[in-house]
Amino acid sequence: MPIFFIKLRRVIGQLSASVKTFFDKRYSRCDIDPATDGLTYWRERILFSVLAASTCFCLIALVPALYMAIGENLWLLAIFDILAFIGCGSLLFFYRIRLAIRAGVTLLITFMVGLFIIAQAGFLSGGPAWLFCFAVLSGVLLGLRAALLATFLNAAAIFILGWLSSQGYMAPPPASINLLRAVTAGINFIFLNGVSAASVAVLVNGLQELNRKAEAATAALQQERENLIQTKDQLKHEVQVRRQSEKDLQQSERKYRLLAENIQDVIWTMDLKLRFTYLSPAIERLLGWSSDEYKQFKLEELLAPESAIRVLNEFKEHYRRAQQSGSFQRSATLELDMLRKDGDRVKVEVTASFLLDDTGHPIGILGVTRDITERYKAEQEKAELRESLARSKKMEALGTLAGGVAHDLNNVLSGIVSYPDLLLMDIPKDSPLRRPIEVIQESGKKAAAIVQDLLTLARRGVPVEEIVNLNDLVSEYLLSPEHKRLKSFHPFVGIETRLAPDLLNVKGSPIHLSKTIMNLVSNAAEAMPEGGTIKIVTENRYQDAAMKRPLENGPDESVVLQILDSGVGIPPEDLQRIFEPFFTKKKMGRSGTGLGMAVVWGTVQDHKGRIDVRSVEGRGTEVTAFFPATRESFSKVALEPSLDAYKGTGETILVVDDMNEQREIAAKIITQLGYVARSVDSGEQAVEFLKREKADLLILDMIMDPGIDGLETYHRVKVSNPQQKAIITSGYAETERVRTAQRLGAGGYLRKPYTVQNLAVAIKAELNRS
Repeated sequence: MPIFFIKLRRVIGQLSASVKTFFDKRYSRCDIDPATDGLTYWRERILFSVLAASTCFCLIALVPALYMAIGENLWLLAIFDILAFIGCGSLLFFYRIRLAIRAGVTLLITFMVGLFIIAQAGFLSGGPAWLFCFAVLSGVLLGLRAALLATFLNAAAIFILGWLSSQGYMAPPPASINLLRAVTAGINFIFLNGVSAASVAVLVNGLQELNRKAEAATAALQQERENLIQTKDQLKHEVQVRRQSEKDLQQSERKYRLLAENIQDVIWTMDLKLRFTYLSPAIERLLGWSSDEYKQFKLEELLAPESAIRVLNEFKEHYRRAQQSGSFQRSATLELDMLRKDGDRVKVEVTASFLLDDTGHPIGILGVTRDITERYKAEQEKAELRESLARSKKMEALGTLAGGVAHDLNNVLSGIVSYPDLLLMDIPKDSPLRRPIEVIQESGKKAAAIVQDLLTLARRGVPVEEIVNLNDLVSEYLLSPEHKRLKSFHPFVGIETRLAPDLLNVKGSPIHLSKTIMNLVSNAAEAMPEGGTIKIVTENRYQDAAMKRPLENGPDESVVLQILDSGVGIPPEDLQRIFEPFFTKKKMGRSGTGLGMAVVWGTVQDHKGRIDVRSVEGRGTEVTAFFPATRESFSKVALEPSLDAYKGTGETILVVDDMNEQREIAAKIITQLGYVARSVDSGEQAVEFLKREKADLLILDMIMDPGIDGLETYHRVKVSNPQQKAIITSGYAETERVRTAQRLGAGGYLRKPYTVQNLAVAIKAELNRS
């Protein structure tokens, strides 16, 4: 027996496991989620349990039903049992059919089974229990309405079956049960059936409502969970973004701090009250203050007065315009003078713009300050060079004009300077006409001196390069009649000299250098109407590694001439014009023609020098001229012999000049000196003349118009007469064409207007030249 129960237990366990496995597989394929629709899920399980149990019971009851059908001829019961088994089994396996349909069919089977049992076995059989189960299952599977409907059907079925039983259509009830008891029992059954079914239905509906609320709460919680998860993900993303932003901000801060701390420009910020809030470390390199020190100052304490006023005005103007336009997106660039810690000024370029908040309103100012001292100096030097170039071009143009005028005047003055010499040679020394003729000659020489100034202005007036010493020229000027005349006009002006005893020599024209000294001293005296002292200083200047070369592209040694006065000074607007020809502020009739400083400038340039002028109104003027020094020594010029030593012995001299007056003057002087004079008016005629006749010497004018000039004439003459001697004359100074002719073989150069003495010396020197 124990072995039998053990085996039975195993069979039941295996059967339970199989049923459970089938059940799990069956509901694993179900589309109902207990978390979202728990009531339907459990109704499915209850229905499945009922069908599974009914199928099993029908299968078990099938054996006795068949036995009774064969033994007692109750085939109807067997057929009904078989149909119930098929129906329950079909509903069990066709679970895809809607729950309401399968539940309704199941309840109908239950109801029919109850009716069949009562009809076959009476009221005291299990039929009422099936009807009771029908009502209760209706409330469980389909709800309250179905439970009430099932109760009504049960009541109707009991009433009908009771009536059929009383009429004899069914098996009569037991004799102990009268009609009253049967009615009472039926009413009680119906009441209990209805109360139970309704209670179960209400319970199920309550559970359904709770399930709905739970589902709603679950859905809400699920939604809240999803929201929380989403919020969590967003927060996580925001945290990551913030961390990355902080990292980028730190990197950006390090980068810009590195840039701000190492850049040469000063980066700064200030509030709208013009107080600095940040300054990069470059401020200390630029101005000498640390950032903390600099923040303690007001803006007007850090700028030159004129720059401070300009900054305040610019700030007010830009702020006003920004308010009117509604946009503060603007910047400004200014060139200012800032004050260093040591008091010096620094030229800077400041670029500033408004710092704006998120709404576009200004909260401060951001700026960059750059040191432009070197650039400013370069621009100033460039402007000075440009101005110097423009002045040089203007002087060159004026010089060209002056040179042309001087050439014509020299030709005109030849008669005034040369004829008096011839007249004086024939007039007795006690003749009353001698003095007027001498005055005419002196006037001509003075006019020739003015022409010489014009030639100097034209950079064509320094034909002589002698070794001279500026100390000697200064001393000679102080003893000259010109200086005595100056003292008579300015009796309260004194002269103080500081001449270097070891002053080096210069190479140039003593006449032009003397005139430079005279003009500069005269200008200094004119600048001191109330009297004062003029200082004349000479010194040597040597090239030093720490000193800028005094003369660009010049020697390392230079001679400096300085004229200093304590007069009224020169206004800045006039300082740029002092070297212009005919520009003067002097009194006419007392101080010359207005060519003085122009002649000084031309003389310095012709001597390859440089001149600087510094002046402050009310304090005086300082003029400094630099001349290239030379180590060559000069020798004293021997005294010239009398005119008789230069007279000729009948040599033939050909005068070539395009002006008739020049030819006549030259011919008379030549004849007076004992030579045979011949003359032609062009270079072409001179070439033809020398082909026919012989001349011992040519006096050749360099500029002749029309026709060929003196150089071309001499070049053609040399073709047929290679040994032909010549001297060159011109109203201009010595030019490159003159020097070219001299390289071809011509002798000296004689500038018009020439005197008898000058012409005699030049002729004798050339005739004696081998």
